[in-house]
Amino acid sequence: MMQITETGEYSVLNRKLFSVAILLPLVLAILAGCSKYEPRPIDITKGEYYEGEEYQKLSDEDREQYCMDLARELERLQRESKEASERASTNKEDITRLTNELRDNRRLYSELSVQVEEYTKQLQQLASLPKQWTLKYGECLWNLAQYEEIYGDPLKWPRIWRSNYKMIEDPDWVLAGWTLKIPRNWPRKHVVEKDEWLAKIAGYWEIYDNYRKWPLIYEANRSKIEDPDLIFPDQEFVIPREESAIE
Repeated sequence: MMQITETGEYSVLNRKLFSVAILLPLVLAILAGCSKYEPRPIDITKGEYYEGEEYQKLSDEDREQYCMDLARELERLQRESKEASERASTNKEDITRLTNELRDNRRLYSELSVQVEEYTKQLQQLASLPKQWTLKYGECLWNLAQYEEIYGDPLKWPRIWRSNYKMIEDPDWVLAGWTLKIPRNWPRKHVVEKDEWLAKIAGYWEIYDNYRKWPLIYEANRSKIEDPDLIFPDQEFVIPREESAIE
């Protein structure tokens, strides 16, 4: 039998250790290659995607799931795009409508501005008109009413008379030095004078300038009027001023 010397045994052991040292990294490399690849977490809805190399390393299961996630995200984006397109179409119609309304409103504003300016001038002129007048020698109610700053119409002298009836007993007889009231508003009340009736009152130009509108006065004062053909001096009647009453 062949005997292995101590030196020979040591040599064989060294060869075994050397073989293990060479094979161990190879085995580790094989084992590492066989381990499962763990992909990095991503959020497709935030625009995160796998690069080409990362995608190739995905397992079949992860790759299938990734493709499904991509398909769902694509469907969501398409749906949102369609909704945005529909909103844009609706917004376009709204913008067109609002633009037309704005143009119409600007035109209306311009027209109203002109009217307001004209009314302002009229109010300023009205405010500057005399609210009373001291008669001069030779003046009478007729020529007083025809003054432009009074009424500009001599036929409107009765209103001056009616507003000063306590002073003027006879409208054909007035005296210089008398200070008369010049009414400027549309009366909302009327105190009945002698020899007046509803149609006559309605016919006054400062009331309705139309005697046929006497029923308006009657209806507004039925609690005071038992018989529309019978009214009395010093009765005070309301004069309705609805738009329909003064057309």
